[in-house]
Amino acid sequence: MTITNRDETTLETFFSSALYVFSIVLVGILIRAFTHNVKPLKFLKPLANKAFSILNTLVIWVMLPTVVFVSISRYSLSEIAIMGNAFVMAFFGMGVCFVASVAVSRISGDDRKTMVAIALNSAFQNVTFLGLPVIYALFDVRGLNGLGPAALYAVGISVPHLILGVMLAATAARKRINAGSVIETVITFPAAFALIVALLFVAFSAPLPSVARGFFDAYLAKPFFALMLLLVGYQMPIVKPRKYLRDITMVSLMRFIIGPLVTYGLIVALGLSFKTDITPGPSMVQAIMPPGFFNLILAWNYKLDLKMYSAIVFYTTLLSLFIVLPITFTFIF
Repeated sequence: MTITNRDETTLETFFSSALYVFSIVLVGILIRAFTHNVKPLKFLKPLANKAFSILNTLVIWVMLPTVVFVSISRYSLSEIAIMGNAFVMAFFGMGVCFVASVAVSRISGDDRKTMVAIALNSAFQNVTFLGLPVIYALFDVRGLNGLGPAALYAVGISVPHLILGVMLAATAARKRINAGSVIETVITFPAAFALIVALLFVAFSAPLPSVARGFFDAYLAKPFFALMLLLVGYQMPIVKPRKYLRDITMVSLMRFIIGPLVTYGLIVALGLSFKTDITPGPSMVQAIMPPGFFNLILAWNYKLDLKMYSAIVFYTTLLSLFIVLPITFTFIF
């Protein structure tokens, strides 16, 4: 499957997309900073927390499933099979980063909690709340159809993230793992369920009506992704990096060097082209996303070092958006 409607891509195009993404993330960061730290505005903290808690629920149960369903159901079964390369790249890159981070952490003599933090943040990146909006800004607004493979890539990361994330966090906190609850969490994960339904539509040759696709593209895509980016910003507490500099560096090595190299190697091995094939571009962008925010939720729920997780997520997100993405864009796209 090849890319259609490719227009001339310049570094200026990239930075305009990056500025759009970061400006919305920054608004979320500022809302959190003002309502949590500025004394005259602290009375708004409960209201802000409640509002963003509702937004988080809407993102997980409405926006992400809708994006996944619409992005997949618009393709034919043969096209989905071709885009399956993105799922393979996601799973393979995740596995290599996970094993490598555990090995390095063990060699460094880290304790269990630190090893789990390094492994989770190295292997599982933010392919949903941040990755999908970035793909939309870089590809789909210019007619390059990046959301399909990006959604498959996201599910390839998110489902293992749910399983291993809960298991590892429970292990770090020395709590018992309930296999039944883990399985239930995966089965009821809305985006995974939406993917299954979309694939059934595709398998039975019942494509989503063009009116529904047009309505999503025209009226839902931009506000959905803007709200997801706003949530990303609000979920990022600012922590001083000095204490966690080694951990940030180790995770950055995995996320921005090892992961992308594995993905690029698979692209070459599969004989794919960035200029003509639909999966390499979105897959490479997803591969250089920073650690996922689900890791912060795990750290909070299992009473792990939330400041360490926050520092890793915050500073790697800045690195991803303003250093790694421009470099990748310059040399590959």
